[in-house]
Amino acid sequence: MLELLSPTGVLGLVALGMGGYYSCRRYIDGCRVKVIVADTKTSVVVRQTTDEGMVTLRDVLYAECPSLTDPRRAFMVPTPYLATGLLQTIYATMRIRLCDRNSDVSYERNMLIMKDGATVSLDWCPSVEGKGPIALLLSGVGGSSQEHHIRAMAKSLVTKFKDSGFRVVVVNHRGTARTPITSPRPYDSGFTDDLRAIVHHVRTANPDSKLIGIGFSMGANVLTKYIGEEATSCTLSCAVAVCCPFDIKVSSDAINQSNLLNNYVFQPAVMRTLMRAIKRAEHLTADPTWALDMTRINGAKRLWELEEELMVKISGYKNLAEYYERSGCVAYVDDISIPFLAINSLDDRITPPQGIPVAKFTVNPSIALALVPHGGHLGFLTGLPPRIWFIKPIEQFVQAIIR
Repeated sequence: MLELLSPTGVLGLVALGMGGYYSCRRYIDGCRVKVIVADTKTSVVVRQTTDEGMVTLRDVLYAECPSLTDPRRAFMVPTPYLATGLLQTIYATMRIRLCDRNSDVSYERNMLIMKDGATVSLDWCPSVEGKGPIALLLSGVGGSSQEHHIRAMAKSLVTKFKDSGFRVVVVNHRGTARTPITSPRPYDSGFTDDLRAIVHHVRTANPDSKLIGIGFSMGANVLTKYIGEEATSCTLSCAVAVCCPFDIKVSSDAINQSNLLNNYVFQPAVMRTLMRAIKRAEHLTADPTWALDMTRINGAKRLWELEEELMVKISGYKNLAEYYERSGCVAYVDDISIPFLAINSLDDRITPPQGIPVAKFTVNPSIALALVPHGGHLGFLTGLPPRIWFIKPIEQFVQAIIR
């Protein structure tokens, strides 16, 4: 075919090909993962051995987490037809109940009664009994052990670390995943009492097992806040927070905006789940001191309305602003003392990057932040067919810390 073209035509094809190649390279370069962590001199010591000497958090990231730091591999290139954060988020939300070969897990459930009589359910994979490391997974608002990314994360961990007897336990918040509602008090974005009781329960039953925390969205906020509250008393070996909002006010402002994502995808999905839980709790008598307006609660259309009428009053805050300020984990990041990795997307419309306390990650030697240009909210979908990118760096991080 080339012999039928004039020299000018051949040059045109070559130029077009080179232009396409360099455009593709520029796009891929723009998908590079950026890691923010304290420098070598201040980074916390993760382990100390005779062969390796002192190994810091920074050493672990740059030597044992290539999907985050290797110049040749540290990319999160979106699936071609999911190139924006909006598309990633919508696609991830629409397939939230997908069950495929990467997420087909079975759980063994047990129930745990909280101090106020509430019930939370713990879904174990592959089983409750065992002696290996345990990862506690916390979902986002309205989420549960049945979400695709939770099941995919669980299957990947127990499969990869099968030889060590690795187990996963998914924490189902009050009223989620068909958990009986036995207390009128719901969970909220900053409520850490249940997690504290769960960690104590799991630790007591498994005194020799290493515990890892992995939280997603609101679950990431609860996990991060808990770890900061516990400070040097935290018994987790390490933790990962994916799409953590950090500053709840910033996240709330984002999800309460009127736009396609909020009006037709995120808000309806979350509100359906929360309103079902409220309906299921009608047999319980609320504390009269809460002075709840049930007409307003039952007629709520946006998440902030429920937060203002339920969470603010039940927790005793003055107003919504105080609830946001006290519930966010941003004030507790400085007190984290275990190896901690946060993974966030710069085009996340649910937990926008404006809420991420980036500067804190250069100061606290125990924490690291991985920023991905295009991942949306709990999307991070790459390849064909789409697969969840953040599973690999979480596996690498966990393996490096607990080995």
